[in-house]
Amino acid sequence: MRAEDVAAVVVAVVVPVLTAAVGVFAVAWQDRQASRSQTGRRLRAFEDATRQVDFAVLWWEARQRLPGSPEELGNAIRVAQHWLDQASALVVSAGPGNVDPPRRLSLARLLLLYRFRYTAARFIRAGFFAMLALMAVAGVGVPSVASSVGSGADLGWSLTWLLLFALITLLLRFRAVSADTLRRP
Repeated sequence: MRAEDVAAVVVAVVVPVLTAAVGVFAVAWQDRQASRSQTGRRLRAFEDATRQVDFAVLWWEARQRLPGSPEELGNAIRVAQHWLDQASALVVSAGPGNVDPPRRLSLARLLLLYRFRYTAARFIRAGFFAMLALMAVAGVGVPSVASSVGSGADLGWSLTWLLLFALITLLLRFRAVSADTLRRP
């Protein structure tokens, strides 16, 4: 085998391995981003609620210092109670804290071998599996093209198709996950 043939075989092996590594990294990154965004939303809700409570307390203290009838004081109590209820509802709407343990990275998650909720995500997953199969076939074909006496153009096209299949496979994987996590009204 020539050096070009060895390089082609190495590329044929490296592309699927690199695709898998990018998939692992992307899943870990998605988990981290989801955790950070949930924590950030909860933190902002607590900060807003704290500001509302502080304002209600200051407003109540100022209102008590003003002269007024018992009826006006009763109205002020209802207003302050309403503001405190809104602050409480804001915190409750943020949901519980991050009590779930971080999701474990597994082969089933990487290969989308779990139950999907939405039909569109299932169809995208089927496309992911089809592209995964095409990528495997293209990867197996590269060494035979490299060992044949044909021109280097065939080898270049085989590697181009392999890279294209790898890119489409990754895109379909991420699209399937995002289609399954969308919240429908």
